[in-house]
Amino acid sequence: VGAVPGGAARPGQQQMATAIEECVASGDHLLVQAGTGTGKSLAYLAPALTVDGPVVVSTATLALQSQLVEHDLPRLADAVEPVLGRRPTFAVLKGRHHYLCLARLENSNEDEPEDTLFDAPTERPGGGAKWLGEAGRLGKQIQRLRDWAMETDTGDRDELDPGVDDQSWRLVSMPARECVGASRCPYGAECFAEASRARAREADIVVTNHSLLAVDMLAGRHIVPPHKLLVVDEAHELADRVSSAAQAELTPELIDRSARRARPLLRPETAEALTASGDALAVGLAEAPAGRITDGLPDPLRNACTLLDAATRAALDGIGDIKADDPDPVRKQQAKSVLDELSTTAQRLLDEAEHDVAWVERNDNTGRRALVVAPLSVAGTLATHLYDERTVVATSATLALGGRFDTVARALGLDAPPPTPPTPA
Repeated sequence: VGAVPGGAARPGQQQMATAIEECVASGDHLLVQAGTGTGKSLAYLAPALTVDGPVVVSTATLALQSQLVEHDLPRLADAVEPVLGRRPTFAVLKGRHHYLCLARLENSNEDEPEDTLFDAPTERPGGGAKWLGEAGRLGKQIQRLRDWAMETDTGDRDELDPGVDDQSWRLVSMPARECVGASRCPYGAECFAEASRARAREADIVVTNHSLLAVDMLAGRHIVPPHKLLVVDEAHELADRVSSAAQAELTPELIDRSARRARPLLRPETAEALTASGDALAVGLAEAPAGRITDGLPDPLRNACTLLDAATRAALDGIGDIKADDPDPVRKQQAKSVLDELSTTAQRLLDEAEHDVAWVERNDNTGRRALVVAPLSVAGTLATHLYDERTVVATSATLALGGRFDTVARALGLDAPPPTPPTPA
C-alpha cells in the first residue's frame, strides 16, 4: 500500500489489508474499526485488486464516494498498473432515478395536471406584459434538460452543471419500480441507467451507496453485479439505510395520484373505488393521534387499508399484463408499479406482523399525514441477505464499543464474535 505515489507505509493499514486478504481466502467476514490516519480506503482497495471478478465498495456519503472515485482509485490505478500489466477499471453504480430517462423526457410535458410545464400567458395588472409562473420555470428547466440529453454521455444528474431542482428532475427520471425494463421500452437501447450497469459489470471495482445496496438486497440481489467481496465502508450507517429501504407509507395524496394516473386504463367504477379508499384514509388519519400504533390499527385506518387493498387488486387486474404491442408500455408500467406498491403496503399493515411497527406521522406545518410501517429491526434481514455467497468487510472509524464488536455484530446480523483486541489505528 505504501507504494502509492506520495504515500507512506502505515502498520495499521498494512494489517487491515492483510486481514482482508486472509478473509477473502477463507470466506470469513470481517469487522474492522479503522480510526483517522489508518488509510482504510487504500487498505481495502489494494487487496480488492487480487480478487477474481468485480469487488463492490458501498459508502454512506457522497463525500466518501467522491474521494474514492476522484482520488484514491486513480492513484491506486497509477501505482499498480506496472505491477498488473494493465490499468484496473472502476465504475460508480447509482440508483436508476439518478439517471435521465429518455422515455420520461419524451412525455415530460404530458404528465399529471400538477406537473403541467407551461402557464398560459397572463397579463399583469396595469400592463400587457406576459409572465411565466411556476410552471414556466419548470418548462425552462425541462428544455435545458432536453438540450443536455443531446450531449451527455452518462445522463448522470451529478454531471449536470448547473443542476435543476428536484421537481424538474422527477419529471425526467424513472424510479426503479416504475421502469418497464429495457426490453419493452422504446428507448431501451439508449438507456443511461442500463449503460451504467453494463459499465459496472465490466469494472474491477464498483463503488455504490448503502441505499442502493439495501434495495439490491431486498429485491433479490439483481442490481449490483455478482461479486465475491463486498466492502461496506461507514458501516455504522448501514442498518439505518436498510431500515429506510424497508419502510413504506400510505398517504391520501399518493393514493389520489395513483388513481389519476391509472384512470385512463380503468373502468370508471374501479377508479372511483381507488379514490374512495384515499378519502377513507384521509378520514382515518384525521382522527388518529400522531405516534406509534401499539394496540392494532384503529378501525377507521383498518377499514381504509381494507378498501385500498381491494381497490388496488381490482385496478391491477383491470390494467392486465404489459404486452409487446402495448401503445404506451412505459405509462402502463408506471401505473401498475404504484398500485402494486400501495397494495403491498396495505396488506403489510393489515397483517400486523410482530417484526413490523406502524405509526402515524403528522406535520402540522404542511398538513401532511401518513400511515407508516417499518421493521422493528433489520438484523434478521441483514443476516439473511447480506452475507450469502460473498465475503463482507464492514469498516468504519466507530464500530467497537469498549474494544468489543458485539453490539455492531448483532446490529449487522452477525453472531457476536469472541473478545477481540482493538485493531491498531
